[in-house]
Amino acid sequence: MSTVQRKKLKFLWYLKLIVGLLLIYFLYRNIYQHQRITEVWNSATPGYIILGFLLLLPNIFIQFVKWRYILRTYYQDISNALVIRSLLFGITLGFITPGNLGELARALYFKNYDRMVITGLNIVDKFSGILIFTTIGLFSLNYLLVTQFHLAGWVGISLTMLNFLVILVLWFLAFNPHWLYRMAGRLPWGSGKRFRLKDLILGIQHLTRRDSAVILSITLCWFVVIIGQYHLLMLAFQKVSLLHSFMAVSAALFTKVVLPISVGDLGIREGATVYYYSLFAVPKTAAFNTAFLIFFINFLIPALTGSYFVFRLRWENSKSIINRISLQQDKDHHA
Repeated sequence: MSTVQRKKLKFLWYLKLIVGLLLIYFLYRNIYQHQRITEVWNSATPGYIILGFLLLLPNIFIQFVKWRYILRTYYQDISNALVIRSLLFGITLGFITPGNLGELARALYFKNYDRMVITGLNIVDKFSGILIFTTIGLFSLNYLLVTQFHLAGWVGISLTMLNFLVILVLWFLAFNPHWLYRMAGRLPWGSGKRFRLKDLILGIQHLTRRDSAVILSITLCWFVVIIGQYHLLMLAFQKVSLLHSFMAVSAALFTKVVLPISVGDLGIREGATVYYYSLFAVPKTAAFNTAFLIFFINFLIPALTGSYFVFRLRWENSKSIINRISLQQDKDHHA
């Protein structure tokens, strides 16, 4: 990567960080202009917050189980320690990128395996989450449009059919991953590009429909845990029905997927949560605090934990470079 490209990427990262911080600032000013933040937090129920915090453990465990299952469909010898370290490593990188796209860099942590294949398997992991969030999120949005905005007639039917078509295509690809490998070989690109693309999806071609079903089932369990966290944390500030939480959170998670415009999804997560919960007459303060706690529990804590592995990898890479330079200097000296 050239210096110009690095500078461009750095500029875009800072721009998206500023966008996220501005969104948080304007949300905060709009929500707390008539109420002090300390009043809201002092009235919260600690028990629900503790329960929501404890659900971080099954949240991470389910992600670990899914990532291990995906990896072992191709590399059966990968250890549990390497799986969890690479997962936390990816969460840290995802924390500082829009849409958590940095998680696709998990392959950097695998030294003794084909990193291109690992990246392809990582895409499977990412795609499974997008598929579940999109499927449930689109149905939730459709429900909100009909019940809250009274969208009916041909417009409502057309939108429903379009959503169904998008979901159908995504699920078809999920249960026929080998098609992607075949299509890669038929692309009219240069041989080098086609070869790299086929390497990238090499780990996908052997996935069976049973594998797809298992991966999506695990992802669905992860989705249920996230819904549970949101609902428990919301109950700490405001009584709300589980159905309303399910609809609001599903729509918010889908919005976060389609709008990766800020670092760590700052502002998008909070704004979407506030908006969709407000459709059910939930106070903005309660929704904002819930989204903030989700950010702290599900993103900040795992990212701080994973930062150890990020710095460790950088240190090991630096030592490797120094050792190679020293070895070359010794060779030159003896020559």
